[in-house]
Amino acid sequence: MKIALFALLGLVAVLVVAVLVLYFAGSRLPSSHRSVVTATLAANRAAVWAAITHYAAMPTWWPAVQAVRTEKLPDGTELTWNRDRHGREIPFRTGESRPHEKLVRIIARDDLPFGGTWTFELADAPGGSTRLTVTEDGVIRPPLFRAIATWFMGLDATQKDFLAHLEKHLAAK
Repeated sequence: MKIALFALLGLVAVLVVAVLVLYFAGSRLPSSHRSVVTATLAANRAAVWAAITHYAAMPTWWPAVQAVRTEKLPDGTELTWNRDRHGREIPFRTGESRPHEKLVRIIARDDLPFGGTWTFELADAPGGSTRLTVTEDGVIRPPLFRAIATWFMGLDATQKDFLAHLEKHLAAK
């Protein structure tokens, strides 16, 4: 019985030390980052643009988004609220939109543990396909999350997931 108790206490101590090390290391990392991911999609720019701007349809092809609702603010700004896998709603607004060329989406709240923008740039690629570049200018506020995102997940993990699902969605059309 004593051995099991000491083993459990040892395990708890190791976990606490690991969390403290990650927290300290994360606090030494910059909270802001830039990550760029590019993919060539077998669809023309119009089809890619339609897919990335039809926000209400996004939950049908990207599992990271469970639902989308739209809200029009009194100043005319339109927000789209994406509900993620954890039930958290994240508001987005469009900062720039040049159809078939460039789209900038901004997280519209500063009180979240993360924030920033995604810039989508579309260009023609050989064979009628489209080269889509997604640039994230992001911020991760909690030091522990910064360390995990940097060293275990990758700062570009969500962009890669988005592009992989977008590619499957466009191929199915």
